[in-house]
Amino acid sequence: MGSGRRNTYRESRGNGTLVVLLDSRRPEALHLPDSLLAALTHFGIPYRLHDLARGSLAADALLPHRAVVIAQEHLGDAVGAADLRALLQAVQAGLGLINFDHDLRRYGTAYREALGLVPHGVEAVSRVTTVSTAHFLTWTREPGAGVTFQRPAPMTTIRPVGTGDAAGLLVADEAPVLVTRQIGRGRVVQWLLSPKVWLNDVLGHARGLDDVFWKGIVWAARKPFVMKAMPPFVRLRLDDCKGHWQDARDLVFVDVLNAAGHVPNLGVCMRAVQSSGAQRLKHLFDAGRADISPHSLQPDVSLFYGDDEGEYSTARLAELMREMDDRLHTWGIRPSRVLSDHNHEWSERAIPFLLERGITFKMNVTCPGETWAGVHVDWQPAPYGQIDYVFDTIPGHPEFFVAFNHFPTLAAARTTLPGGRFLFDRDGGFGESKWDFLNGLTRSTLGRNDLPAMARRYATHMRLGLDSLFFGGAITHSHFLRDLAPAELEEVLRQAETLMPRHPKTYVSYDHIAEYARSKVETHLAAVEVDAHGHVRVTLVGRATVPLQLYVFRDVDDGVEHRFEWIEAGDAPRHVAFSG
Repeated sequence: MGSGRRNTYRESRGNGTLVVLLDSRRPEALHLPDSLLAALTHFGIPYRLHDLARGSLAADALLPHRAVVIAQEHLGDAVGAADLRALLQAVQAGLGLINFDHDLRRYGTAYREALGLVPHGVEAVSRVTTVSTAHFLTWTREPGAGVTFQRPAPMTTIRPVGTGDAAGLLVADEAPVLVTRQIGRGRVVQWLLSPKVWLNDVLGHARGLDDVFWKGIVWAARKPFVMKAMPPFVRLRLDDCKGHWQDARDLVFVDVLNAAGHVPNLGVCMRAVQSSGAQRLKHLFDAGRADISPHSLQPDVSLFYGDDEGEYSTARLAELMREMDDRLHTWGIRPSRVLSDHNHEWSERAIPFLLERGITFKMNVTCPGETWAGVHVDWQPAPYGQIDYVFDTIPGHPEFFVAFNHFPTLAAARTTLPGGRFLFDRDGGFGESKWDFLNGLTRSTLGRNDLPAMARRYATHMRLGLDSLFFGGAITHSHFLRDLAPAELEEVLRQAETLMPRHPKTYVSYDHIAEYARSKVETHLAAVEVDAHGHVRVTLVGRATVPLQLYVFRDVDDGVEHRFEWIEAGDAPRHVAFSG
């Protein structure tokens, strides 16, 4: 991998793939990398491209595949009557169809009649709302929750003919955002919202609609259907910037987190930890109940960048690394491999020291030498060019892999500068969902602990990461957490769980998530073949340092369920066969 939106979108072989239709002669094809291919790559969905500029469709060629996907706006003009007949014949015989192109008028009467839809007009919409969670597409969504766009997107309104399974699941101004259909043996998802919605200047991916995006593909696709997405991993990250974690009693909250399943990443203020606190950290480390990350040297003083006098020299960093090593050795703790740099600041001079200690993952996107209040390079990390949901390597330093999920208030709290740079202009985000799930909700700010609000924010942060197939996670800091008694923290977690009861969760360490994510990114489903009996053969290429899990989906009544199939770690091509 390189750095900065440099995904090389790789097609796959075999009939276990999607067929993505495009017309390279038309300018809307230039949107496909951002609106579709980045998402398919992130979700690990195998696909191949069919360019209508180079040849028409044939039903017998389409039929063996899992589904056809249309995400190029106004593509209907390029899909001739013969192509549409071939496509509809294949759907009748069991092929899935997912059409993200809302412009129904360009697809001809036969297509619209097959779907039972009559276009009425085109409106500009800025918000969609979840009405029902009865369908697989919206199963984990929150009824009544809305998603607001940065700018309006076109949407086709319809006069429905007949019934549609998903009409009314998502609405904009009470009009359906998409509909589902069963045509013969095939399933269809027709979006009525423009595919422009998947561009970052409108809404973008990992912004609240990705679950419907990928679940629509999964629901419509012929089964068995395989994808190499992140499992539903969950982690909780906590930083002690102020030196509040000193004695064992300061770490009692970890028992509450462990009881809820969490293996938290604890960012430790090194010089603040006293003897009993060190013994407690040692116990948690030995039991696999927490990752321990050196975070700051002393209260609000960086360990990996500098202090009030400026950036550390190499000699000074060497002294600090020896001190860090001595403390960790005395405590009997091996540090987390995920760098927890205070204020997201780390020096270029620190890199050799980090590599020596096996610290090769990052939990933010700042480049070495940048300060929180200074100028940042907008390197548009993969997969979506955003700074808050990232699986990518640091520009110029491919040995450091970023595994980051942070609520979009992080991206909103910045202002752009000329030359692809930006400034952070707010502290801690703003509005209802700051990026710390306790910030502004504790007695130090409110005079009371607002436990329901904490639970809602926690669930909001967790839900977005899981639904977008990154990982579930939230962050807080010791100076907020210290306001909560253990029983109050327990209640927050309990209430949060009631807000997302349909989300499967696998609680693991941040170290595991980061290594898994890098292995997922550095591997590719080169081929997926499915025979007439539903037996699947997969070829995986690339390097994985941990075993990977493949989602294998099958239809159950009107819904979908999945199981996992494992692929061993390694760097040679792996061939795995299993029954779908």
